[in-house]
Amino acid sequence: MQVNDLGFVATILFVLVPSVFLLILYIQTASRDGTKS
Repeated sequence: MQVNDLGFVATILFVLVPSVFLLILYIQTASRDGTKS
């Protein structure tokens, strides 16, 4: 059980962290393009 729980948390972090990072970059780029045009 403990190994499965740790694997579950690790998987969530492994997917969530890059997703949030890309989302922030996308928002910054979108807002920059919005202000430019």
